[in-house]
Amino acid sequence: MRTRLPAILLASGLLAAGLHGQVKYGGYLSFEYLKGQEQSLDPRGSIQDVRAGLQASGVVSSKFLFSLEARYWNESQFEIDQAWVGFGPSKAFSIKAGMYIVPFGRWNTASRAHQTLLIGTPLNLAYLYPQTWRDLGVLVEGQASFLSYAVYFGNGLKEADTLAGGQQFKDNNKDKGKGGRVGLLIGREFQFGFSYYTGKYDDLNERNLNLGGFDLAWVTKDWEIWAEATRGTLENPAPFENGVCEGYSIWTAITNGMIQPVGSYQQVKYTDPYHGEGGIAIDQSRWTAGVRCVIAKSLFIKAEYEWNNESPVDIKNNILRIQGALAF
Repeated sequence: MRTRLPAILLASGLLAAGLHGQVKYGGYLSFEYLKGQEQSLDPRGSIQDVRAGLQASGVVSSKFLFSLEARYWNESQFEIDQAWVGFGPSKAFSIKAGMYIVPFGRWNTASRAHQTLLIGTPLNLAYLYPQTWRDLGVLVEGQASFLSYAVYFGNGLKEADTLAGGQQFKDNNKDKGKGGRVGLLIGREFQFGFSYYTGKYDDLNERNLNLGGFDLAWVTKDWEIWAEATRGTLENPAPFENGVCEGYSIWTAITNGMIQPVGSYQQVKYTDPYHGEGGIAIDQSRWTAGVRCVIAKSLFIKAEYEWNNESPVDIKNNILRIQGALAF
């Protein structure tokens, strides 16, 4: 969904005027330098992927909530990431209506450059749902003791050449996308979650998409270990077989100090005889090694090198990435 910067600033200004002292503002900025091998998308080296965002959120009369977030990306457009109003009488229950970031796993809800250890999106998350997956509808969520939950009902994804292209904001059929996530907090260090999504995705309201996933995190003073796994089925018309996709990623870092080594392993397999030009047959894996430099609490410089493997072909497309990220 595209929008213009003046409209965003005007909306933020009106919120500030009407709710003085109850609005929190924030923002972020990042950019990257990419240099790949001869068969990569950036063999000559390029500064690109400029991302900038503005956020405003607040509480009205102690129980009514709102959030507005707009992001500039792809060097060409502004898009709304979040725009919802809600009612939250307690930490255990809140209901929000509007545009929300879909709570599928952990990466999708915290994928801004200053929030991630990695620069590139892990393979299974890059291929198996849209980047910064959002939806228009209703979201109910809450947390009580060691348990958190989220349930949502919205327009859902659309049919596209790949699942990564399924983002939409106007429903293309009569069915709605629905799903949720349940999370468990074990002690202060270990977190585990299970996510599920289902919905018709074609214009004729006939074929269904099912996605399941789990995520875990172990975070201490010195270490962070994160992992996500995703699996899905895509219903296809006869005589085509159903599409199947699965993948996982794990990334870790030593986080005690200004210089923080970071590494990951990622894998995705995605086959679909119906979609894409001649069908989809993706079998990729990736190792990464890099470092995150913490200049200040919200200012980072990150560098990582990707070793990409695609089966059964041998493509020389390893990539060096360098990123600067700031939150304010």
